[in-house]
Amino acid sequence: MKLNPMPLPCGGTAYFDESSGMSYRCDTCYTVVGSIAQPQSCKDEAKKYENWEKLGGKGWDYFEEVE
Repeated sequence: MKLNPMPLPCGGTAYFDESSGMSYRCDTCYTVVGSIAQPQSCKDEAKKYENWEKLGGKGWDYFEEVE
């Protein structure tokens, strides 16, 4: 059972990784969110929202409800 879903800007969804006890793992690329192994394309999507927020935009809501 997957608990605590977290939507990602790249279109994937991350779930709490119970085996590590402290991280979220993407269900698309299976890497830990924020790790150096995360694909550059995913990091780029997150950076777009960070920059948009700095410019006064909404930014990305990681705590949005996942359907």
